Amino acid sequence: MNGSSNLQADSGAIHELGELRAESVGPILVGDRLLTAQAMTLLIHCDRDIREARSQINQDWYRRLMRIRRRVVMRLQRRWTGVEPPPMVPLGKLRRRYHANLLNYLYRAIG
Repeated sequence: MNGSSNLQADSGAIHELGELRAESVGPILVGDRLLTAQAMTLLIHCDRDIREARSQINQDWYRRLMRIRRRVVMRLQRRWTGVEPPPMVPLGKLRRRYHANLLNYLYRAIG
């Protein structure tokens, strides 16, 4: 008997948690704000792939990603300036050092 009452209490708590989770819907973005968020997500994914290419020392992949990243940054900056009202937080600098020869850049010979 006592075990079934604990089970009912647990299922009630789980049901309440499920209701709380269902109510928490994130902000819905539309128009320029949606495009800006997508451009920012694209830059985050591009930077993640650049880190992965560097860790694998895949120079061809790294070089292609750095070429793509320049266009992604320009897209994000263009979208950021088009948002009305302007965001409270400035975008900041998105520069990244680039060296065409990845192995030379990562493992310079000292001397």
